[in-house]
Amino acid sequence: MDRANAGRLASAREHYRRCLLCEHRCGVDRTASAAGKCKAGATARVFRHRVEYGDERAIAPSHLFYLSGCDLRCAFCINELNAFDPRRGEDLTPEFFREAVAAQSHLAPRTLQWVGGEPTIHLPAVLEAMADCPDLPRVVWKTDLHGTPEAYDLLAGVVDLYLADFKFGNDACARDVAGVERYTAILTRNLTLVAGRADLIVRHLLLPGHLDCCFRPIVEWVSAHLRGAAFSLREGYLPHWQARHHPGLGRPLAVREIETARRVARDAGLNLVS
Repeated sequence: MDRANAGRLASAREHYRRCLLCEHRCGVDRTASAAGKCKAGATARVFRHRVEYGDERAIAPSHLFYLSGCDLRCAFCINELNAFDPRRGEDLTPEFFREAVAAQSHLAPRTLQWVGGEPTIHLPAVLEAMADCPDLPRVVWKTDLHGTPEAYDLLAGVVDLYLADFKFGNDACARDVAGVERYTAILTRNLTLVAGRADLIVRHLLLPGHLDCCFRPIVEWVSAHLRGAAFSLREGYLPHWQARHHPGLGRPLAVREIETARRVARDAGLNLVS
């Protein structure tokens, strides 16, 4: 993987002056006081890093780097303020990254995973950190997939596997729960884009009360457009953060919802992975 390309790094850093990394397309100067939707400046911060074992078998064990700051505002976010406040954590510098990777190397992680928050809004800092650290394992980009084509062009040849969250099956739910517009058009465009560039796992966190409005449309789209793609159905939803303020999201999943979702996915012929 060509992670140390000087031209790529230079192009990525231009987004600090006029940021178009996510589909809010704020165009702000992140080196100045102006802040866009994500509130991130020109410094990426890591609020946690560790080797974890609970991801899909194709990924685990994985060394996860959690970056603070996000372009979405999902009411049920498990990382809560750590995900939304880009001032939290230690600065992601090449030195910090090298030391962190070395400190966990004895656990022999199969992959290195960038998560958030949302890593795409910190793409320049991530590229710079990895460019100075040779012999990394496979790189996983765990993402809400709300980035721009410009961002994914910069990641071409850098990411080995996209772990893509397909959160909502319609724009109304995305607007209400995550505060984002045009969600389905952006998400499906980007899924099609990255599917041809790296390995892909489409992940969906099953939400209580959203079986018909979100899960079924997602299954239908994936079945029609990404036939054979790995699909990970996550059933561990718990009502974190501001979920209680949204109808239906203030409770755990019911057993019948999980059973129905599994049946719908199997009937559609999805390539379910665990």
